[in-house]
Amino acid sequence: MIDHFLSNIYKGFYEKNGVMNMAFSKGKRIEDETSKRIVDLAVNIGCREGADALTVTRLCRELNCDRRVIYNRFRDIDEINMIVAQRCNEELMAKAREAVNPQLSFYDRLAALLRAAFAYIYEKNAHFQHYTALYKVTDEGVENAVLQALTELIREGKKTGDVRAETDSNKAAANIWIITTGISGMLAANTNYKYQDGLDTMLYGVGAVLAYMKP
Repeated sequence: MIDHFLSNIYKGFYEKNGVMNMAFSKGKRIEDETSKRIVDLAVNIGCREGADALTVTRLCRELNCDRRVIYNRFRDIDEINMIVAQRCNEELMAKAREAVNPQLSFYDRLAALLRAAFAYIYEKNAHFQHYTALYKVTDEGVENAVLQALTELIREGKKTGDVRAETDSNKAAANIWIITTGISGMLAANTNYKYQDGLDTMLYGVGAVLAYMKP
């Protein structure tokens, strides 16, 4: 149930924001093998070396192509970075969903999801963490795939009566997202920060938000 639910959230989020592996040519969206190669290379560079290493110049050099090949398909490097973030978040949430038992209560499912996401970010490097926390600012506020998934999950909890009606879904999700990705990022970037200490801190912070959400 939670797998299907989160899968639909991701599909809707990326269709809404146009963050897809699509190309641009004379104002029309197209999809081709070159677009896929660009994205695959961008994911490899971004997750291995970091966003600073991911540039149009680098992509052109590795693909042995002209800059027009990139700009005919993507608006700019920011869009490419958001697509890398999409890949990272899909990977993250897929791994997290594997740890969720659909038979558990709403809060136990949510806690299991966050524990698994936290652990997976810790297992990856700081570059991966950067992309899981990457967001863009729109007229409607901050948007991020994981944040959106948490928001929709909390809204679903309100419908089932597991979350009190007065809860601001967006703010509750934002607090959970900031706590989880922030502390997991500290772990990924600092080898002296012990995993258990980080996990305990994350659970303490998230626990306060969940306690506020409960009816």
